[in-house]
Amino acid sequence: MVMDLPSAKQFIEDKNGLGITPGLDNIMELLTRLGNPQKDVKCLHIGGTNGKGSIFAFLQDVLMESGMKVGRYVSPTILDYMERFQVNKEYMPEEEFPGYVELVKEQVEAMVSDGMNSPSAFEIETAIAFLYFKEENVDVALIECGMGGALDATNVLDNPMVSVFASISLDHMSFLGDTVEEIAKNKSMIIKENSICISHPQRKKVSEVLRERCRELNTTYIEVDEENIDVISEGVEGSRFTYKNGEYEISLPGTFQIGNACTAIEIAQVVFELDYNVIAKAIKNTIWVGRFTKVNDRPLTIIDGAHNEKAWRELNASINKYFTNKQIVYIIGVLKDKEYDKMVDILKDTMSYAIVITPDTPRGLDKEILADMLLVNGVPATTASTTDEAISLAYDEAEDEDVVIICGSLSFIGEYINYDYSKHNE
Repeated sequence: MVMDLPSAKQFIEDKNGLGITPGLDNIMELLTRLGNPQKDVKCLHIGGTNGKGSIFAFLQDVLMESGMKVGRYVSPTILDYMERFQVNKEYMPEEEFPGYVELVKEQVEAMVSDGMNSPSAFEIETAIAFLYFKEENVDVALIECGMGGALDATNVLDNPMVSVFASISLDHMSFLGDTVEEIAKNKSMIIKENSICISHPQRKKVSEVLRERCRELNTTYIEVDEENIDVISEGVEGSRFTYKNGEYEISLPGTFQIGNACTAIEIAQVVFELDYNVIAKAIKNTIWVGRFTKVNDRPLTIIDGAHNEKAWRELNASINKYFTNKQIVYIIGVLKDKEYDKMVDILKDTMSYAIVITPDTPRGLDKEILADMLLVNGVPATTASTTDEAISLAYDEAEDEDVVIICGSLSFIGEYINYDYSKHNE
């Protein structure tokens, strides 16, 4: 009997219960049994803490503008499960997904019957991505690390075209280490010998780790130099800037997106030797939902997936730059394994009012806990049980000229991106 879509998704969902078991043995064994499809795909590999998706969103548009067929493996997803498997920005057709799951399921069951551990959900999805990109005969595939680098399931690439790093900061400390140097060292393990490594601007301690790893492997290290960036204008509608004497415009707002764009520019120029006009045209139109995304005008409503300390600081910087003298109402929910006390400390001075939700995931922090913490810190707060209730409460509190910020976790913002705000605009 051929597997249907619900059964295929359930097979993977069941593997989520296995938790995270760091190591490459399972994924390497699974890929070997599947014929090592990753060896037949030209890949770019990105690690880092914040900005991986934005950098590859810019680069995806640039490579497509140049005429390439581009695969992209995204994690985590926001809008749709199939978002994680893309070719030229089109999600894998749902009718094709069960066939790939069947192929992988057969080998997973064979591994278990041979006395091995079952691969995790992420390992299975990673294998499916490589199978899909090989079948689609993509020119290049953009592969995002799930967590860390050394033992991440995506770190099975022998010879990626380039290893890329988004901004590296503290996150997932229970798995990756307690200091930014330890985390950077873990993530640096995706760098390969005699290759190229291109990085977003990093703090000095992180740069030193990445440079040392590249020296050990005889790999060229290129880091975006902020001295070469000159910001012309910046606002909620995007930014204009020059980088190495070329002028660019991006529509992705947020003070942090210029560095992400410049990282993509470096990759396009160094690895693919693409023309300035191709790059400038493409990044001007890049969209990446959930990163300081405007979803309504009155009141101005912004969704941002900020979910760790560095992202909260970047969000705070954008708010203070764009929304001085504005009342800001928050809809906020966090995961209980995040340092949400730091989030409160960073953002509390911008909060006029907060509506707290519990993200619909086992990792979601109970809304009452966060609401109580906000109240103790002087932020008026209440709770909501549904998306509609949260929006209604926020819009009751906010005037048309005020700002509503929805943030705290990537796990729930898809609901707010797809929400029909027009019913509140009457």
